[in-house]
Amino acid sequence: MSKLRLKVPRKNVVLIGHMGSGKSTIGRDLSKKLKIRFFDVDRQIEKEAKKKIIKIFAEDGEKVFRELEKKVTINLLDNNNTIIALGGGGFENNNVRKLILNNCVSIWLKCDLNILEKRCILTKKRPLLRNKDIKKELIKFDKIRKSNYSKAKITIDVSEKTKYQIIKEILNNL
Repeated sequence: MSKLRLKVPRKNVVLIGHMGSGKSTIGRDLSKKLKIRFFDVDRQIEKEAKKKIIKIFAEDGEKVFRELEKKVTINLLDNNNTIIALGGGGFENNNVRKLILNNCVSIWLKCDLNILEKRCILTKKRPLLRNKDIKKELIKFDKIRKSNYSKAKITIDVSEKTKYQIIKEILNNL
């Protein structure tokens, strides 16, 4: 059996999608497979702010978070040959979206909302879902964000797939 030849992209690969769609997990594993760097925008924001995202939302508000998210994302996009996991709302920013669509390989990790709900119930780290009806919020975000997510160069439905199947599908599309 012949070994799969890995085609390392020259452009940044940016994973987009709703919270809980697997951007961080897939991004980390994909970067190991391709032997290139991985950045998680949310983790970079926490490093820069020196506090957790949930605390940024609580103390500074969503507007401050979104500005920091934009700044960190644009800085990360200056890299080459990296995998970047964008935050769920990061692709809503027009400047960020244009940069990604014009200069990167964008991949939408599309996931069924019922599966997202099950994943998001398991964590308390999602400030936009705190003390809210998770299903209703996910439906609301989907209505707002789906049209932008659908502009990605590649769409991978991750709903019923293992991370290994998802990574294989991404590699086949690169």
